[in-house]
Amino acid sequence: MLPIYARALLKTLPVGPRTGPELPDHAIDRSIPLEPVAYAGFAHVVGHGLDDIVHPGYLHILGFPLSMQLLADPEVPLPMMGMVHIHNRVDMHSQARLGEVVDFHLELAGPFEHTKGTTIEVRLEAKVDGRPVMVEVSTYLAKGRKLSGAKPKAQVPHLEFTAPQPSALWRLDPIIGQRYAKVSGDYNPIHLNGLAAKGFGFPRQIAHGMYSASRAFSAMDPRLESYRWDVSFAKPILLPGTVGYALTEGRRHEAAQSAVFDLKNGKPHVLSRVAHLD
Repeated sequence: MLPIYARALLKTLPVGPRTGPELPDHAIDRSIPLEPVAYAGFAHVVGHGLDDIVHPGYLHILGFPLSMQLLADPEVPLPMMGMVHIHNRVDMHSQARLGEVVDFHLELAGPFEHTKGTTIEVRLEAKVDGRPVMVEVSTYLAKGRKLSGAKPKAQVPHLEFTAPQPSALWRLDPIIGQRYAKVSGDYNPIHLNGLAAKGFGFPRQIAHGMYSASRAFSAMDPRLESYRWDVSFAKPILLPGTVGYALTEGRRHEAAQSAVFDLKNGKPHVLSRVAHLD
């Protein structure tokens, strides 16, 4: 990831050729084994029980360096650094198990118009021996950036949210940024260093969004053969901090909704929904 972040930082400098409004027609294919030791480290960090069925958040992080490689391409018209991960949709068609080899295919889609700027999607497909396992769409927002070639697209609607009584309190120390970076490969400095976070407009370092989402999924622990997992990222979690977690609809192990939220003002950090896949 370090060379990728170096390329991404170079793109923020006012030097070099300017890109057009179109995305490059590039894709990445990679086969990655599901190794038990590496997976155990991830599961421990996000509070997930250990068995041979792989957490969808782990499949996301296996594809994450590849998605960042696509976004850091010099021909992409928006800078990767400073983009905000605002939404994630995962369709799990079947279960991936430890010991299997996952074939990943990743490509970019967009750019798309957004009321706060412009979005780009990273689309990931994962298969095992030709069997569809997961289709993921990760949406990244470049705030305040408008492109003439951006396509119109309906935005994910904001859900009405009233903070419930928390069923759990998560005390998150700054070390969680380093722990999640180690198991995920996401060494974005805004999650690791307060000065770097201030450089991007945050008062101090923030938790990884997919850490919070994956931990919420672990708490929901759906026992479904196939499902859709939607995640909306709202207010970032500042570290250190204590946040509330609660199921807001449904029951654990089933289709349900959950929230990670600010205990003081009741505003959401991460809203998750697991539904049966049609």
